[in-house]
Amino acid sequence: METTVGKLRTAVTLFAVTAFCAVCFAGCRTPMQTRDVKLSGFLGDSSGFTVGKSGQPQRYFLAPDARFEHYSRVMIDPVSIWASEGSALSKLPKEEAEALQSYLYGRLNEELSKDYTVVEQAGPGVLRLRVALTEAKGGSVVRNTISSILPIGLAISALKLAATGTHTAVGEADMELELLDSETGKRLAAAVDGRAGRKVIASGNFTRWGDVKDAFDFWAQRTRERLEKLRNRTFE
Repeated sequence: METTVGKLRTAVTLFAVTAFCAVCFAGCRTPMQTRDVKLSGFLGDSSGFTVGKSGQPQRYFLAPDARFEHYSRVMIDPVSIWASEGSALSKLPKEEAEALQSYLYGRLNEELSKDYTVVEQAGPGVLRLRVALTEAKGGSVVRNTISSILPIGLAISALKLAATGTHTAVGEADMELELLDSETGKRLAAAVDGRAGRKVIASGNFTRWGDVKDAFDFWAQRTRERLEKLRNRTFE
């Protein structure tokens, strides 16, 4: 009888822990910022960059004399791939890399077209957006699912988070972008950021590239929001 009762208690405890974790982790799709991201060289000179605070890119640049309210149109360069040797991105098949480039470009176009006229040529009042994907690591679907549901998996993931800044088996991506005056080529703003997936149970985001696409969605939306603040002179 004691054995049966013990097993029952264990089962109830596991159920309670799992339910608690589900409540804690479910519904949060915003990707978490990684601890650090290495510059790829895509942006060239980064001597004037500032280390970002909470809610900001990991590193960013803003020209003090930039007047974003003077721009009403934007041209978006095709997304570049700047992968370091040995990185996960450098090992991706061409088709997968191109699919990621296309998705990120599409999301940037979709978001910026809400506030700007997207054009294909430089000219007065035209911003030029350059973007590079510098790392992209797909999540491990099976491992991510297990480590998001089972208590032992969550515990291991929590330890990895404390040690490295990212959860177990999630997808990760790094990007660099800059905004230029399309006529003069002057850099007006730039940002470098890295994002990784969270442990999300209820959202069903257990696909290889789900976390990376969440990062792309986040960056596209955040780019539009920050440009809106810059146009209104409310950027901090």
